[in-house]
Amino acid sequence: MSKTIEELCEKYDIENYTINSDSSIDVNGDVCIQNSEFTKLTLKFNKVTGDFSCYNNELTSLEGSPKYVGGYFDCDGNLLDDLKGSPKQVDGDFKCYNNDLTSLEGSPILVGGEFDCGNNKLVNLK
Repeated sequence: MSKTIEELCEKYDIENYTINSDSSIDVNGDVCIQNSEFTKLTLKFNKVTGDFSCYNNELTSLEGSPKYVGGYFDCDGNLLDDLKGSPKQVDGDFKCYNNDLTSLEGSPILVGGEFDCGNNKLVNLK
């Protein structure tokens, strides 16, 4: 039996959230889903006003990531080979180091801080 959005938010200590009509969630604050061996995000995020951390999992895709992050976005230490599904805008730093990235395809359109893509398999920075 699949869990409800409310049950998943409680499980991952996500507070101050609103469920949108498309079943995505807006979070007023931070989201920290790390060190959990996830292969995919189980929630669909829309907007996160704080930081969004999904590092040290086994993510192969960023589908479900917020479209907007008001703080930093950190997806380092996963199994990503591209950035499809990443936020369109990150007001802080965007951290995607220590993955298997061969492409920066899907990168945010706007990053307000640093963009750290070190320790990947990139052959160019297009």
